[in-house]
Amino acid sequence: MIVSALEELRDALNVKEKNGKLTLKHNINKKTSFLPFQTRNPERAKFKNGFAPVLGQFFRYVEEVSSTFELEKEALISEIAKDVEMDEADRPHFERILEDYLFQDNSIRVFHPIMYKYIPLSDSKEAKGEGEIAQYIYNALLENESQEFSEILELKGSEHVLSRLIHQHMPQLPTEPSYRKYTASLPFIRETFQEDLKTLLTNKEFFMNHIQLFLAYYYFYSASQLILKINQFEKMESTSPTPIYYNLDWEASNRNRMATTTGFKVIMENSRKLLSHVNTLEHLNIIMQTEQRNYLELHEQFGALEEKEQTRILDDVYQWTLEYSEIVLGNQDEIEEKHTFKESYRQLQQQISKGLKLETKYRYALAINEIGKVYFLKTRGSLGNTLNVTQDFLILLTALSVKQSKISLKQLFVEFEKRGVFLDRYSKEEVVELFNKLNLIEKKSDSGDAQYVKPIL
Repeated sequence: MIVSALEELRDALNVKEKNGKLTLKHNINKKTSFLPFQTRNPERAKFKNGFAPVLGQFFRYVEEVSSTFELEKEALISEIAKDVEMDEADRPHFERILEDYLFQDNSIRVFHPIMYKYIPLSDSKEAKGEGEIAQYIYNALLENESQEFSEILELKGSEHVLSRLIHQHMPQLPTEPSYRKYTASLPFIRETFQEDLKTLLTNKEFFMNHIQLFLAYYYFYSASQLILKINQFEKMESTSPTPIYYNLDWEASNRNRMATTTGFKVIMENSRKLLSHVNTLEHLNIIMQTEQRNYLELHEQFGALEEKEQTRILDDVYQWTLEYSEIVLGNQDEIEEKHTFKESYRQLQQQISKGLKLETKYRYALAINEIGKVYFLKTRGSLGNTLNVTQDFLILLTALSVKQSKISLKQLFVEFEKRGVFLDRYSKEEVVELFNKLNLIEKKSDSGDAQYVKPIL
C-alpha cells in the first residue's frame, strides 16, 4: 500500500482525535536534523564543565567507541602501581604521584590526545545535549572522516614512560560504530573547518591547548550562520558567511560600533524564529519526499520537477497548511491557495510560527546563547552582549589563518572573515597594535599592504 506524503506527515506529527478534536505534536529531527538544539531546558547543554564533555564524546565518535564506561580512580591507580616493581614502603608515595599525574580536580588529566575519549559526559540530563553537539560536529563538520586524527592519536615509543604505563591499564572501550544524524554544514564552513583541522594537527602541543576552543568555535560559528541563512529562505547566500561583527576583549565599544549594530543581537533576533523554520523544513521534506534539504535546495529541486509533480506538491502544502491551521490555531481564515512554491511555504512557516508557544521558541534559541556566553560573548553594560575575541581566541584564529608562511596584514583580515570573524577598522587597529607588541608583524614599509604577519605554529 502506497502511503501519501500527507499521510506520512500526519503520522510523523502524531495527528489523532482526542475528545472530538484533532491534535498533533511538533516533532522534529525525523527527516531533517540541522542543529543539535533542545526544546527541553534540562537537556540543553549549559557547559558548567566547559566544552570538555563534548570533546570527550567527539573523540569517542572519532575512535568509534562506546560512551558507556566508568573509571574507578582508586582501582585504576592500584592496578597501575601493581605493575611496577618497587620497595613496598615507596608504593604509597608512587600512588600519590600517579594520582597527581592522572587526575586533575577529580577529572581525568589529558596528557596525550589518546586520553580525550575518557572524558565523560556530564552526570546530569545535560549529557543528552552535550552528546548531540558532539555528534553534530562529527557529522556536520568532520563528515565522519576520522582518519585525519590517526597520527596524533598514536602513542609513540618516545612518549613519557609513565604515559605509556597508564595507557596500558586504561579500560578498553567497546566498539560502537558511528552513524549519521546531522546534515553536512554549509560547504564554505565545512571546507574551512577541515582545512583548519589539518593545520591544527601539525602541532601537537598547540592542538592540545586549543582543540576545545577550536571545536567550540566551529560549533558556534556553523550554528549561528545556519540560523542566519535559514531565515533568508531560498535567498540564502550559500557560498560565504553573512557578516557578523566582533569586538576585541580589551577594547572599549559604543552604540555605533559594528559589533553592537551587526553582531550578536542579529543572531539572537534570528534564532527566535529558528524553531518555526526547523518545523517548516521538516514538513516540506516529508511532502517532497526528501531528507536534510534547506529552503534553497528544496526551491531548486522543485524548479526541476515536472509540472504534474509541482502541482501535487503545491496542493499538498496548501492542504497541509489548512489542516495544520485548523488543528493548532482553530481556524483557516487567513489561508490562501498560493501559485508559487516560495509563497506557499512562506505561508506555512507563518502559520507554524503562530502555532508554537513563544516560550518554546525562545527556549530553543537559548542553545546559541549558552555556548556564546562561555567563550564568545562579553556583557558591555547598556550595550548588552557583544561578540568577543579574547587574546587566546585571536592567537588561534591567527595561527589557523597564517599557517606555515607569513601573509600580508590585509590578507589576515580576509582570512578572519572567511572564518566568520568580521572586525571594524577600530578593532583592526587594535589587532595591529597587539601584534606589534608580540613581535608578530614584519614591516616592509608603514603601509598596510607591506606589513606581514609571521606564522605562530
